[in-house]
Amino acid sequence: MRRIRLSLPGLHGLIEVTRGSPRAREQDIWSEFRRHNIFFDGPHNDWRSAMAASDGYNAPAILAKVLDATRAVVQGRAAYERDSVVFTERTYSHPLLAWLLYVASRSDLRLSVVDVGGALGSSYFQHRSALAHLAELNWCVVEQPHFVSAGRTEFEGAGLSFSDSLDEAIDRVRPNVVVLSGVLQYLEHPREYLEDILSRGFKFILIDRTAAQFDVAAAPFVQHVPAWIYSASYPVWFLNAHEMQASFARHDYEVVDRFQPPGTFGIVTPPPLQELKRWGIGVTSAPRQHEWPYVGWFLEKLEI
Repeated sequence: MRRIRLSLPGLHGLIEVTRGSPRAREQDIWSEFRRHNIFFDGPHNDWRSAMAASDGYNAPAILAKVLDATRAVVQGRAAYERDSVVFTERTYSHPLLAWLLYVASRSDLRLSVVDVGGALGSSYFQHRSALAHLAELNWCVVEQPHFVSAGRTEFEGAGLSFSDSLDEAIDRVRPNVVVLSGVLQYLEHPREYLEDILSRGFKFILIDRTAAQFDVAAAPFVQHVPAWIYSASYPVWFLNAHEMQASFARHDYEVVDRFQPPGTFGIVTPPPLQELKRWGIGVTSAPRQHEWPYVGWFLEKLEI
């Protein structure tokens, strides 16, 4: 690469002239993009092959980062955390908060939540200030055993508890709502798990931040997380929303609300590559690129 400095009256600039091939430039763009962004590889043939191509969910870095982030929230150094990323300014997931308050309003201002896949209490700590006026608040997180152990050691108490068993969590708080936020897509058998939840007949179910789309068949991918969050990779489903809604109907649940939580998922082309293609600079033809919004549902069991 050669650098040429240009200096004219009122104009200064630096021109870079490179002999690198468009293919090399494309690889550089992808490498830089992947250093700073979550990205997905796939689809894979099945969950097992996606798992084999990833680190898995037990990478020590995941718990360590979530633990540090949750400590920052509890100690008042951060407003809330999500997926181990800390936020200094308080915001709420408004659909989730609205429907939690609706459930409480139907239950004498008492809210008992079973939060499946809730990390170390991410949603609890994010929204507890807006729920503090309730007559009763009990929140039990269902998580992997190593998360449960850390949660019980440092954060359990005063309305928040942890369990690695769904049945135990149900017995502990007798929920009037079950929350599945950003969790179904990370289960090996998400449809079976959803069927089990629906078959239990809870009055209200809140499904939030779910990687599902209506026009594409379900398929497993590998999600890669950049080092600035925590360096890890794990399998993830891109689910089919039509199949999920068929399950709701089969178990006599009414979709009271279908909403789009913040954020997107999918396979995207880095903006610099989009520019190269727009200007007709040769880059290899990439597979179809997709990016979808997350989907959420609030369900109520119909009286039969």
